[in-house]
Amino acid sequence: MNRPRVCTVVSCGASKQDLSAGETVPARELYSSPVHTCKDRYGRHSDGYYIMSAEYGLVRHDTELAYYDRTLDAMDDLQVKAWAREVACDLRDVLADGDFDAVVLIGSETYVGALEPHFERLPADVLTPWQTSGFVTGVGRGMSWCNDELNWPENVSSADDIGRVVSEG
Repeated sequence: MNRPRVCTVVSCGASKQDLSAGETVPARELYSSPVHTCKDRYGRHSDGYYIMSAEYGLVRHDTELAYYDRTLDAMDDLQVKAWAREVACDLRDVLADGDFDAVVLIGSETYVGALEPHFERLPADVLTPWQTSGFVTGVGRGMSWCNDELNWPENVSSADDIGRVVSEG
């Protein structure tokens, strides 16, 4: 069996680069926290890598973005549900077009939880390591999980292995 095709989607971050008005950078470079650096390292080892942004929705990691100051935590329930519908619809298209076997969602319960009602409609296995791994008991452990090369999608041989790595940590 060939190695599974894995798409990774990470949540955005509150800490961002200070950019001049009108200046943009690739999405993966906009967020400046150590937590994002770890999520980015994991994402770069996937067959597809996207960011779920509170402002821009689902964006490829190399999409040019300007600074913004928006978070799901500051949105009301209806806004979060609308955001999640849009992101899930875009993600469904990405997964189908890329013929992915699995999507790994890495982020806080706020972001991953908002998408959970849409998991069944996605055309790939949905894995949520920061919510389901026995190893990940907080952000520090989540960062450690992302940095562990054994967890990187390029180092697993089957979709079952991805699920095992996620659940066992």
